[in-house]
Amino acid sequence: MSGCQPGRVLTHQSILTHVWGPEDADHTEYLRVYMRQLRKKLEVDHERPQYILTEPGIGYRFITDE
Repeated sequence: MSGCQPGRVLTHQSILTHVWGPEDADHTEYLRVYMRQLRKKLEVDHERPQYILTEPGIGYRFITDE
């Protein structure tokens, strides 16, 4: 995912393709599980995320403090 910029939305399909490969690009359930685990590790309150935001039906937006 070269050129990834904070605040930019990454689609489910682009994340899945880059992480697991094109054969898994439609398996969004994988992504949901891993994003939930990441939030539990990274967010102060994983129920109210500040860094990994969900864009419903599209993907995820990564926010930084910068």
